[in-house]
Amino acid sequence: MKYINEITQAYPRLLDVVPQLESSVQTLYDAVQRGNKILICGNGGSSADSDHIAGELMKGFLSSRQLTSAQTSDLEMSYPGEGQKIANQLQQGIPAISLTCHNALMTAVINDQDPTVVFAQQVQALGKAGDVLIAISTSGNSKNVLMAVKVARARGLSTIGLTGQSGGQLAELCDICIRVPANRVDRIQEYHLPVYHSLCAQLEHQMFELTPTCGEPLQRETVVAKPKPIPAPPALIVFDFDGVFTDNKVYTAQDGTETVQCDRRDSLGLNMLKTHGLEMFILTQETNPVVSARAKKMGLPVYSGCTSKKEFLETHLATHDIEPSEVIYMGNDLNDLGAMTLVGYSVAPADAHPKIKRIASLVVSECGGNGAVRSLCEIIIEKLEG
Repeated sequence: MKYINEITQAYPRLLDVVPQLESSVQTLYDAVQRGNKILICGNGGSSADSDHIAGELMKGFLSSRQLTSAQTSDLEMSYPGEGQKIANQLQQGIPAISLTCHNALMTAVINDQDPTVVFAQQVQALGKAGDVLIAISTSGNSKNVLMAVKVARARGLSTIGLTGQSGGQLAELCDICIRVPANRVDRIQEYHLPVYHSLCAQLEHQMFELTPTCGEPLQRETVVAKPKPIPAPPALIVFDFDGVFTDNKVYTAQDGTETVQCDRRDSLGLNMLKTHGLEMFILTQETNPVVSARAKKMGLPVYSGCTSKKEFLETHLATHDIEPSEVIYMGNDLNDLGAMTLVGYSVAPADAHPKIKRIASLVVSECGGNGAVRSLCEIIIEKLEG
């Protein structure tokens, strides 16, 4: 990781915490990609560090983070003639809240409740499953920080501890604990600065320089998880449905009828692929008639109610004498994992489950239901047409 490598060159003693730094970046990245937020807390100098971290995340740190064209368009549509000017002054932000700067709330908690819950109360009110709490304590034993971590864990937040060499109780409580190589408070704090600077810089790099934001116009930039050549032509292309052709949401009417949101660009992309005579179908666990209706509209065969996609594919490929290495599979969630590891080339939308993105041969720039299939179609066509 670019900025973690840079920081260890400047501070060689931080080499021992590189695994924790990398795990922390991945945890933060996955949370933000899911639409979750980051909470930060600490006392004294660590309180200032909490504010500092939130400041680096909420606006551009080492990059300008210009708004996406979709974000700019929203402003232009809302305020014609002024929207572009507003957009030019704004930057994309990573949602982060320092729990140390809400004076009215903090003094009320200290006066009305147990002072040790001053951060925990905020985690209780603001935190939701999938968020991340960064807990800073030079000793690792700050009672109010430990209380916040306990509440965070109970509410389903991931927890990252930042402390000194001994770790204290924080090391036992947190999912990830970064223990810098120092025992004296001032020395610990001196190491904390480059540590969280590297976290903020690396997260920004991955969010805004490596992975385009969902909703951007189609572009040829992609995130390649495993550099391997895409089969051209592929013997078969298999698509999951929910989270690939849709945004993974289901809309239910009062009469119980379910609807989903799809993207017309995907249909156009598939039509272009069909001119090359490629075999394609949808493979899904769902039995909802909306899947069949959409598949019929797109002219794709669909195999529904499949409890084990890997076993189905193994049988299908053997029956039709197709080599797995010549198959492309596009999926987004853990039920696609077996099938994606079976085939030669696997593809994931930008908002796929983190484990899926880690094993995918290619992660496209677009989200499910927002042009992800179209993006893959265009990539394949480019390969076929040279």
